[in-house]
Amino acid sequence: MLKLIIADDERIIRETISNLIDWNSLGIELIGSCSDGIEAYNMILDESPDIVMTDIRMPGLSGLDLVERISQTDLNIQFIILSGFGEFEYAKTAMKYRVRHYLLKPCNEEQIIESMQEVIQEYYKTRAFLELQDRQRALTDNLHHSILSSIISEGVSQPESIHPVWESYSRFMDFYNTGYELCFLYYMEEEYLSTGLTAIYGYMKEHAPGIAIHSVYVMNTLMVFFESHQVSYDHLDSFFRNLGADDFPVHFEYRRQSFTNLSQLLESLLNKIRRYGIIYFMNRLQPVPICNYKNLMAEVEQLTMALTQAGDDQREALFEKLQVVLNDISNPDFIGQLAVSIILKIATISNSCSPVEITNYLMRLNHEDDPDTVRSILYENIHHLLFQIPQSTQRYSAIVEKIMQYVEENLNNPNLTLKWIAENCLYMNVDYVSKRFIKETSQKFSHYLTNVRIQKAIALLSEEHSEQIQWIAEQVGCGNNPQYFSQIFKKNTGMTPSAYAKRVKDSALGYEVPGL
Repeated sequence: MLKLIIADDERIIRETISNLIDWNSLGIELIGSCSDGIEAYNMILDESPDIVMTDIRMPGLSGLDLVERISQTDLNIQFIILSGFGEFEYAKTAMKYRVRHYLLKPCNEEQIIESMQEVIQEYYKTRAFLELQDRQRALTDNLHHSILSSIISEGVSQPESIHPVWESYSRFMDFYNTGYELCFLYYMEEEYLSTGLTAIYGYMKEHAPGIAIHSVYVMNTLMVFFESHQVSYDHLDSFFRNLGADDFPVHFEYRRQSFTNLSQLLESLLNKIRRYGIIYFMNRLQPVPICNYKNLMAEVEQLTMALTQAGDDQREALFEKLQVVLNDISNPDFIGQLAVSIILKIATISNSCSPVEITNYLMRLNHEDDPDTVRSILYENIHHLLFQIPQSTQRYSAIVEKIMQYVEENLNNPNLTLKWIAENCLYMNVDYVSKRFIKETSQKFSHYLTNVRIQKAIALLSEEHSEQIQWIAEQVGCGNNPQYFSQIFKKNTGMTPSAYAKRVKDSALGYEVPGL
């Protein structure tokens, strides 16, 4: 679902719009409403919404100020401007920020829905284009493919009642917030698999660029799954039903199933394939077998978990036991499958290992088909990862420490967002990072960022810069909007920067200043 924020300083308008529309039927989740521009800006930093419907004139930051600030960040947000009859000249200013959607107050339900549907269509087109340009797409897809392969190989060997195997990978993938579609093609014999997948990839590249495709093949059944990305799947369903009608001597039966999130899809998928001995998780057109050797995999997983939890005095002995088990495996596919699973399991526990490092390990493993070489790479990586498992004395986890360090080093950047830090510095899902930050610091990222900016400004004002308000605003990331700097400073200290500077100056000259 797309996330929506409504911002308007008139409570009756906010509440009417919030309650008038069945947002879920449009594929939209209303995540909050705000009474002014500053509140809306902070919520945008914390929640990274997809759509913002904002009044053009509000106290604090106006709707135009809000659009301007967000246009300078990396956030891909579609704006709908609410304006009164006499405010259209203001609305025209927003055009230079590519805002093309306006609603004249008062507006009715039909007008809101029509405008929202246009925004949704535009959003998905824009998102597809941006995803194609994303420099990290290849790395992320490779990592997600390896994680899903590991989840399937672990999941098929475990009872249905056990704790979901994907829980430990949630910092690398979104398992709970994004819908998924699972398409079944029955009676597809192996000789037609490559041709069928080629047609599917071609269709998705044209109609859903940037959407990652994953597929599983077992007993003449191809299962293809991907993120939900359309309001209607009529066209996609028609494609699948007619797939190969003229090219194959047999007719495939087709069925599609929708899931609220990836977690539900994986649970359903594993229940369907758990009874088979060989399952193929497709690496594009190449079928990679997953061997369902339950007892052996259970022993390897038990030793791996023991290794990650053992002290230095026990670790070497456990590592030798794991080597004895792995050295007896001659099947190159199976040893490769186990190696990926072991690396991911250890790396998940080691907070000091970044997704980039993990991907490099996995790429080395995926390029080898000699069992001895795979084992050699695996043992080398185990040693490296195990001794990186932190005996941490830090106040926060490595993830939160990196966020705080980046903020400190880039405080003068007016366009800092948690989304940019998560995706470009941590290579993680922004929703996971946001929840982790709130859990550890007991505050939202926007509140933390504002506090750091205010404390830095106070420090500069208390030094010898009391007459350089504009310069201080630039140093704390507010140089492009001094009014915003003044507003948040007053909100947090009770006085404007100029008034605070005067008090500091008077105090330095020996005047008696209350409160200092």
